[in-house]
Amino acid sequence: MRAMTQAPIDTEPPGEPPTEAATGREPLSPRGRATRIVITVLGVALLLAGTLFGTDDHFPFGPFRMFATTNEWSEPISIARAEVVDVEGRTIVLTEGNSGVRRAEVEGQLDRFRREPAALAGLADAYRAHNPSAPKVVRVAVVIRHHEISRSGPTGRFTDETVAEWTA
Repeated sequence: MRAMTQAPIDTEPPGEPPTEAATGREPLSPRGRATRIVITVLGVALLLAGTLFGTDDHFPFGPFRMFATTNEWSEPISIARAEVVDVEGRTIVLTEGNSGVRRAEVEGQLDRFRREPAALAGLADAYRAHNPSAPKVVRVAVVIRHHEISRSGPTGRFTDETVAEWTA
């Protein structure tokens, strides 16, 4: 046999909001209310400033334009890569597997590498650390490959542009 349970009796009149005692919350103090208002205004101001003047580096308060823009239908697609040349004359494209450096990290440092080509020595060090028995690196370069696009598809043609270079 099942026991029947009785629903709790609602002591509040219908249509009235519950009292503070019924919710178990105390009212917000004037200081607490002012703090919340200041934080809200500051957050909205940061979002507005970031939207108007920000760059990807200011995310989440700035726009993340990487996914917010598109290229023209026939505009080339540019992809940066780092490569080393060893004493035997071989050119090796740096990958995460052979250097621990991802392409995105190279692309993120393009401006720095242009201003300070000596910073490319760090890429040579990363390659040597991952390949201790490999021949000595004599040159590091950052190359941007511009892939031609026609009718929104690749043509198979490209041009390479060396934008930064360091020689050991």
